[in-house]
Amino acid sequence: MGQGHDNASGYAIRAGRRDDAAAAAALWMRSAEEHTAYDDVYATSPDAEKIMRRFLADLSSSAHSCLFVAESDGEVVGFLSGEIREGSPAFSPKTWAAVEDIYVTQEHRSRGVGRSLLDACAGWARDKGADGVSLQVAAGNERARKFYDELGFREVSVYEVREF
Repeated sequence: MGQGHDNASGYAIRAGRRDDAAAAAALWMRSAEEHTAYDDVYATSPDAEKIMRRFLADLSSSAHSCLFVAESDGEVVGFLSGEIREGSPAFSPKTWAAVEDIYVTQEHRSRGVGRSLLDACAGWARDKGADGVSLQVAAGNERARKFYDELGFREVSVYEVREF
């Protein structure tokens, strides 16, 4: 996944390792808590952190998945996880680096960390031969939607749910 590098604000962005899984899973839990404020569809199971710790540890050693972390003074303050996905064969062939999760702690936002994590993912995606990067964002997360728009992402689909 490449060497680590520092972004303009002095954060170290690097490929995640198995031993980063616990810190990334703890951040994932914070993200889930924030997302639950947008919609309770994001409510977690009692074992969510344990499940995510195992999932993120496995990503670090997969050829088709990525885990990147952002560090400040040796502390993981952000992460991005993703995987390579083939588009539908019914459309023009496309391969995407699908961002599963991206999160930066509130106190480290608006400092270039999220942009740097997405740049690292884009570099990894290019190395894997992907045609681009895709992601989903909570409908109510206006700040993130604006951020992704500023980075050149565009809305191409709307994900809807109907609960019973």
